[in-house]
Amino acid sequence: MAANPIVKCTVDRCTHWMTGNQCMAGKISVYNDEHAGESNTKSDTQCKSFYAGNGLGDYVGALHNANISGTIKAAFTDGTQITPSVECYVTGCKHWEQGNYCHASSIEVNGDNASKTIDTDCQTFEIK
Repeated sequence: MAANPIVKCTVDRCTHWMTGNQCMAGKISVYNDEHAGESNTKSDTQCKSFYAGNGLGDYVGALHNANISGTIKAAFTDGTQITPSVECYVTGCKHWEQGNYCHASSIEVNGDNASKTIDTDCQTFEIK
């Protein structure tokens, strides 16, 4: 298994989003569209680790999947990039690797005004 990809995330309504478009989750999970069961386009993918941050309780509830040490290091050390582990169940993506790993060196997750998982997309998705 390769090193964790660098994750750029613009889903700023997620409890794991951090200034600088970083993801402070310990692990993110990318899945196919729930209804289709497969992905043919970027919009068919979704970040299952998305959790809407609507209040303090949501942020406390998201701590079970937080990369605390990476987040603290990034907050106090210029140039530090948080790199959560990335599991990917989108087997039709050219970056998918046996064992449900993502072998891309970096990924981007988008979701303007996301309020639920289906509103998020893995922009790095490329069909095999």
